[in-house]
Amino acid sequence: LRSSLLQEAPGSGRGRPAVDDGSLDLVHNAFNPRRKGYDHYIRLLPGACRVLEVASRVLGAPPDHLLVASIALAFGQISGRDEVKLSLIVPMRDGKGEGQAVANLATTRHLSLYVGGGRSLLASALELSGCIRRREWELCDVLRDDGDRLFINVRGIPSFEGAKPVMEPVDTKRQPTRFVRNLIEMFADQESAEQWTFWMGIREDIDGTELARAMRRAIWGLAVNPLQPLQAGPATTAGAVAPPRLAGAQPAAAAA
Repeated sequence: LRSSLLQEAPGSGRGRPAVDDGSLDLVHNAFNPRRKGYDHYIRLLPGACRVLEVASRVLGAPPDHLLVASIALAFGQISGRDEVKLSLIVPMRDGKGEGQAVANLATTRHLSLYVGGGRSLLASALELSGCIRRREWELCDVLRDDGDRLFINVRGIPSFEGAKPVMEPVDTKRQPTRFVRNLIEMFADQESAEQWTFWMGIREDIDGTELARAMRRAIWGLAVNPLQPLQAGPATTAGAVAPPRLAGAQPAAAAA
């Protein structure tokens, strides 16, 4: 494995009710106030992508599901939340009669993932993967939802018969975020088969560098020790295998 799996470029539950597949959450973010935020970029290098592939074979879950799980686990740890409220952008082909839709349409779906109480990485990752497979979505509670969600838009490389898409690299010099309506609003863009870049707006009281470090531990743990909960820090026990070192914080221009 490469000595650095992640590069970063900082700028400044349980009891889930099933919802009909055709339900749309029209009130999401309608009343959430804007709060000050900043831009942060994290790049998964080829070594991290290969670790995700190993974890996918070990756990039997798709790599993109594990990618979302690692982000949710890391977010839960750094924010001190036992239950992570997730909002995902998913294709609008998950309802009855939508399987043959000829369009690239997407919508926001919501679910909650319990990551606290010493729960193992395996249990959290498989629960999330199962909910995505079965389309077990929730409608967010307007009265209880106070902009404390983790919003993720996973944009993998599309596949076309007889054509090969060319993906443009993410511009890590851009810093357009001034305010956010969620704790983290993230776009996860796959730039190549072995490279992802996460562009996110983060609320000012959340540390993007700590998120990157927690993601590194989550990805490594899913492949190496999935029966244990997410470690609070690098392994220090004699003889223990620690995840590869994280590259230090760098200016945005250096992350590419």
